[in-house]
Amino acid sequence: MSGNATSLASMRDALDRHLRGELSVTALVGAWREAAPALTLPPMFGQAMEELLRRLEMSAAFAQDSCSFSSTAITDQLSRWLDKAATA
Repeated sequence: MSGNATSLASMRDALDRHLRGELSVTALVGAWREAAPALTLPPMFGQAMEELLRRLEMSAAFAQDSCSFSSTAITDQLSRWLDKAATA
């Protein structure tokens, strides 16, 4: 693996670990932000990723009832983001 594939695999692993309850939201977001600079993707990917990560942080900071962002919906979107980034 090289280039984007390595970073995307690391990001996928962090997401999978988070979904299994092994990684906190803070650790997931940190792992993604750490891997992102190595990616060579169009700028819109970085903007979309940051928006999703920001929403995930907000959903973790507030009780689900008081936040308009569902953490499950956001992690689903992060998974789709990874799929699209892999084909970009």
